[in-house]
This record gives sequence, C-alpha cells and structure tokens, in this order.
Amino acid sequence: MNTMINKIFSFFRRYKKLLRLIDRETTMKSVLKSVAGALVLSLFSIAIPVLVVVNMFIYTKLTFILSIFLVIIIMGWSFLYYFFYYRLLKSYHDKIKNINTLLPQLTESTMVATFFLVVGIVVLSIIF
Repeated sequence: MNTMINKIFSFFRRYKKLLRLIDRETTMKSVLKSVAGALVLSLFSIAIPVLVVVNMFIYTKLTFILSIFLVIIIMGWSFLYYFFYYRLLKSYHDKIKNINTLLPQLTESTMVATFFLVVGIVVLSIIF
C-alpha cells in the first residue's frame, strides 16, 4: 500500500514539474490563442456527432441510451480539447516541442472527463 501511495505522489511530482517547464516558456498571448483555437477546433469536431444524437431523440425508446451516448461524447470532448491545446501550444513555442506533454494532457483531460461524468450521472439520475 505504501508503494502505491509513493507512485501516486511521484506521478503528481512529475506532472507539476512538467507544468512548470511549460509555464516558463509560454506567454499569455500564446496561451489565449491556444485556448481559443482548441475550443474552436474541438467544438467543430464534435458538432456533427452531437447534432446527430440530438436529432435521434425523436425516438422515445432510445432516450436513455442516447443520453448516455451524449455524456460519453462530452467526456471525449475534453480529451480532444486538450489534444488541440497542447498541439497548438507546441506550434507557437519551439522549446515546448522537446517537452513530453502527454502526461499533462492526459492528466488534465482525465480530470475534466471525470467531472463531466459525475455531472452526467447526477443529471441522468435526476431526469430518469
């Protein structure tokens, strides 16, 4: 049990260290451009599947399954957003290309996806 806790602490130490390295190289302007670009790209990428699922709510017997599918799509959106965010951030700064951004990308998107999962479960349990 003690080794598992040590592994978790070392994981978050590496995560914080990578974030500090990334934050040293970035500027507010490049972060804002990356956030705006990632939002636009991820929303355009996810718009068609969401519109298809929303239009299928016409079938009343599939309402619960489609609601679950919407929660899964929204959880997947967080992974897509952070993928585009770090990709755009790497294109603005050459020094960040050498940093492995996979760990912060997966950690942050997992946290956001877990939040969306909890909110989705609460909303689905209230509705159904």
